[in-house]
Amino acid sequence: MYRVPHRGPALVIAHRGGALLAPENSWESLENCDQLGFHLVESDAHLTADGRVVLIHDPVLERVSDGFGPVATHTWDELKDVRINGSERGPVLLEDVLLAFPHLRLNLDAKVEAVWRPMVDILRKHDATDRVLLASFDSSRLARIREYAPEFQTSLGQKEVARLVLASKAGIIDDRLGLRWRRQHIVAAQVPLKFGAIPIVNKRFVATAHHMGIAVHVWTVNEPEEIVAALEMGVDGIITDHPVLAREIISARRSAGDR
Repeated sequence: MYRVPHRGPALVIAHRGGALLAPENSWESLENCDQLGFHLVESDAHLTADGRVVLIHDPVLERVSDGFGPVATHTWDELKDVRINGSERGPVLLEDVLLAFPHLRLNLDAKVEAVWRPMVDILRKHDATDRVLLASFDSSRLARIREYAPEFQTSLGQKEVARLVLASKAGIIDDRLGLRWRRQHIVAAQVPLKFGAIPIVNKRFVATAHHMGIAVHVWTVNEPEEIVAALEMGVDGIITDHPVLAREIISARRSAGDR
């Protein structure tokens, strides 16, 4: 799904299905991505009370829908009656997405501990190993995912990102670390441009990651100047709520002879 060095223009990854163009993590957002030719979509996974994997960002329903309470306390039959804000339809099941959009590639964030194993089992059932990149902010959870499902590609966990940041600042290239990551199918560092006021991504960080065989995807980048800055640093992917804008900027830069 991701290769380093990345050849061609930077990837555009539609954050929550392109949340500035359609309701986040909704059927409309997925259909919009499909129609516009965006085949890389970032989404989030939670588990219902009866064990269904649903694509929704928050652990509770209030912000994103007309429902109430935690996702985990509702059965799928109950959630089907909920309407996503700005949508005429309810939440999206992972299994339905895999069937409805066979060419779609997913960047899936396992938001809670309970969801990762059912999520992996569904992906295996639908032979979707090559269609997904698995992620989690919880480094321990990510380690368990890798142990249970070593065939899947994953992003770096927070602790691994911290090691990469320190290595880049110190000018240390650890080939042994890069080899270990590649053996574990760890393929991408998905990071913000900065953490608070502290810059994370710069040309040295990208070069260090690339030397270790790791792609760099920055999130969540929606402003034109941020997209341009990230591209000038040599990043491999732009995770954005506005994929159309990102694609236009990338296309314009390519026409001008820039990557």
